[in-house]
Amino acid sequence: MAETRIPEEIKQYRPGPCTEIKLISGHYYVYMYQSMRLPSGRWGKKTGKSIGTIVPGTGFIPNRNYQLYTGDESRDEITVLEYGQYALIGEVARDIRAALESCFPQDRASQIFAYACILYANGFVHLDQVQAYYEQSWLSQEYASLPFKMGKTALGNLLDDLGRRTTRVVNYENATILKSSSAVAIDGHAIRCCSDDNDLGEAGYKFNSLKEDQVNLLMGYDINTGVPLFARMYRGACNDKSTMEDIADLLAFSGILFVVDRGFYSTKNLKILSANDNTYIIPVPSNTDIFRNAMKDIQYTDSFYFRSGKKHARIEYMSRRVSDNTYVYVFRDIDENEKCRYNYQHCMELGRSGYTREKFEQNKETFGVYVLQSNCAKSPEEVFSGYKKRWGIETLYQYMKNKADFNDLMISDYYKEQGFAFLMLITGQIHQKMIAAVKKLDNNAISVHDILLMARCMKMERRGSNWNLKNARKRDLQMLKQLGFEPKITVTDS
Repeated sequence: MAETRIPEEIKQYRPGPCTEIKLISGHYYVYMYQSMRLPSGRWGKKTGKSIGTIVPGTGFIPNRNYQLYTGDESRDEITVLEYGQYALIGEVARDIRAALESCFPQDRASQIFAYACILYANGFVHLDQVQAYYEQSWLSQEYASLPFKMGKTALGNLLDDLGRRTTRVVNYENATILKSSSAVAIDGHAIRCCSDDNDLGEAGYKFNSLKEDQVNLLMGYDINTGVPLFARMYRGACNDKSTMEDIADLLAFSGILFVVDRGFYSTKNLKILSANDNTYIIPVPSNTDIFRNAMKDIQYTDSFYFRSGKKHARIEYMSRRVSDNTYVYVFRDIDENEKCRYNYQHCMELGRSGYTREKFEQNKETFGVYVLQSNCAKSPEEVFSGYKKRWGIETLYQYMKNKADFNDLMISDYYKEQGFAFLMLITGQIHQKMIAAVKKLDNNAISVHDILLMARCMKMERRGSNWNLKNARKRDLQMLKQLGFEPKITVTDS
């Protein structure tokens, strides 16, 4: 409404110049405005934020934006910030930020990294809550000079760009693959989807446990370092084997050893996994002729000791050639076979349903047996060891599910979900950097969680033009120094 229609008894409460009163739905709102020259050359005005309301008989009631009008904003600004965990993450994961900056403009790379830091430090944070975490963290000071925002709209646009304009994302993931040890595991992870409008949400293989539709996150890892290499979302009803062609078409794989589970097994995928000098190690499904032929009249011809950390096992095995450069290996863990036999017989003694003497005699020779197919030029011991290393990635999935709480993303847009898959990738890379840093302490009593809690105690408090470190203990500083992180004692405003 034009101000000429505002009653005089309301106008008298106008707080000052460069403000205007608007009647909206029966209420009187006061807005700031500023003069501006129009393209025609004439002067007009640009309406700004609402700074309060006028209540008849009471007067002007300011809101939180009123300080912008009076210039008293500094009275209510945040003067104590969360410092320790964000500064620690920034130091430990500085290589990730540098890698992002090599593929994205600096402001976009910093925005992605800041978002991932918040997700890593706090677990899953919904889009409309990230701004509050950002304002209360040291990140808001560290990136104050860069022109990006962390509100719901800004982050929504970020995720949309990452999912819609994928060239930079693909370049980043290809660069990560190129830096890897060339031994890659791929696995899927089901994420609950509660939206009927989700382009990817469908009833999938975990419907009984999730009680909802799902979307499937496919992620690749470096087996030797545990570093996540790439990530992509797929429809909930897609099985693993149907995604391999898309991943191989999207990313540049050359000279890679793929170690994947039996869900990827198909004639078509074996050809894909063998292209461009790539090789594979994959379990053979029990419903295939290759499996049945391998297990027929089996005789183990050799054995070796397998060691992993403090665990060791005696493995007996045999191998059969199925083509010029492809072998099927049958490995049996002797200790695991004995344990499974004992446990099965114990269940029979307890009278548990489904445990019978006939089934025991039928399956006892297959307990602790691994049937693997591979075309790589490795010894049987190396094939078995490579397959067992693949299970190390399950620790990252436990982080994704339990610590990071990526269980229901509350995102229904296709492009934003693909964009958030990239954020989960960066968050997982940060987590792996933290694991590697804490391992260097060589102290089994200290975990990544302990280190983050230790760092979280440290705050930065503003005193005049300086930010000063507060709530830091000497022993914590000594521990963090071993990680290569020395908190700043005083930071002067730039």
